[in-house]
Amino acid sequence: MKIVTINKSLMLKYAGDPEILQKDNRPCVLIVRLKYKGKNQDFAVPLRSNIKASASKEQYFPLPPRPTTKSRNRHGLHYIKMFPVSKQYLIRYRTEGNVFSQMIKSILDKNEKRIVQESQRYLSRYEAGDRPLFSTDIDFLLTQLYK
Repeated sequence: MKIVTINKSLMLKYAGDPEILQKDNRPCVLIVRLKYKGKNQDFAVPLRSNIKASASKEQYFPLPPRPTTKSRNRHGLHYIKMFPVSKQYLIRYRTEGNVFSQMIKSILDKNEKRIVQESQRYLSRYEAGDRPLFSTDIDFLLTQLYK
């Protein structure tokens, strides 16, 4: 799996969605060619260190806690915060020399098939109208991406 950060110019385009995570240099996992409304689209799924414990297990892929993860919260890939991307907005996220980041990358690589399946399942439910509270507005974001 490829870990990336997102160019600030895309995040500025997405500023109209209050649920988009605006933290600079936030690592995301790039998932290519997911189906949404009959078309293939690349998506970025952000890594978050403080997913609420009350979040449904189908909303995230769990990872070992980071030092910044608060007690009772979860660290992981948060599917409900995923957003569409295109290649020109991707920046390589460097994991060299960072033992924790390398461990996370290894876990992601070993679970790539599961992550892709769960991401696609989330998108299919979202497309069918099952949109969790606090989820990004994918339709709005797609219009902004291709403006």
